[in-house]
Amino acid sequence: MKNANQPLPYADDVETIPSDEADDIKRVVQAMKVLLARTQASSGEFRSDVHVKSHGYAQGELRVLPDLPDELAQGLFERERVFRTVVRFSNAASEPHADAIPDARGMAVKVLGVTGDIVSADEQDGPTQDFLMINHPVFFARNAKDFLRLERVLVEADDSPLATARGALTGGDWNPLHWHWREMLGVAQIAGKLPAHLASNTYFSTSPIRFGKYVVKYRAKPVGDRADSYLDLVKRLGSDSDALRLALEETLRTEQVLFDFQVQLRTSDQTMPIEDVTIEWPESESPYRTVAQLILPRQDIALLRQQDEYRNLAFNVWHALAAHRPLGGINRIRRWAYPVSAAWRRQRAGVTSGAPTSADESCSQLEPNSCH
Repeated sequence: MKNANQPLPYADDVETIPSDEADDIKRVVQAMKVLLARTQASSGEFRSDVHVKSHGYAQGELRVLPDLPDELAQGLFERERVFRTVVRFSNAASEPHADAIPDARGMAVKVLGVTGDIVSADEQDGPTQDFLMINHPVFFARNAKDFLRLERVLVEADDSPLATARGALTGGDWNPLHWHWREMLGVAQIAGKLPAHLASNTYFSTSPIRFGKYVVKYRAKPVGDRADSYLDLVKRLGSDSDALRLALEETLRTEQVLFDFQVQLRTSDQTMPIEDVTIEWPESESPYRTVAQLILPRQDIALLRQQDEYRNLAFNVWHALAAHRPLGGINRIRRWAYPVSAAWRRQRAGVTSGAPTSADESCSQLEPNSCH
């Protein structure tokens, strides 16, 4: 009999793919194209569908810990080593709101110089391992069908907040017993995140990935307490729409920022589903465990923000090693939706710029002796 604390093995059939999912994903992408074109017509800009407002890009290192136990020494983390990274911080919304407005905040990590079998790479970004996270442990839609329903609501509401909220909640059915209370609660929890210093958030994958022989969710958790005054941040939020960016720039000019990169091994079919990413995997059954440290040395990230090399990067969970293949319906949507959004955004300047690919590239703004 299996020990309850032992991780479940990965298998090729760990996912359960509905027979009509491919059609639903096509409809999601069609709805997304309508929304992208509508935004371009109203704003005059080629924007992506989400995470429109970037707070900045930072160079860093992912340092894999030595002597990890077998269940953690998987894929990218199989042995002690150091990878160069580019990290993007952003707001999650589809509009570039002021930072004082509640919203989810995102951290995207692009690990450079990876080797091995790649699931998906494009001609712009080449072989990288991307980790995408927000500061909330779960997503608001369970699967492709749920996500399609919400996309259709956005299309039909035509930028009306009231119509969007009504459609998302009722789905056109006026029986409250059939309303989508759970999904709306998830949307409210994610979109209602109060602003905090970007280096003080814990960021979660929300969805699972393969982890070599196993399956995990992952997160980046800040190490130590920030010395920054919350009152100072509040004052800045009240006077500057880019307060979070300015606070992050100020911090990184004077000190390094450190996160523990952690994984949560899947140990239960019942409480840790693959296909429902609205369910938080219980830490009481499988705690997060540190496999690496993400280090952002002292640097002037204000300079990086102006460089097209960084501004035109595309972060995609499907830029991944086969050992870390994304899993579940929401990730299967992302496989088709992310390239469409990235290609649309890149039309603004006709760019084809990609990520720095070597471990020695773009080190000039880091603190001395930080590049290897």
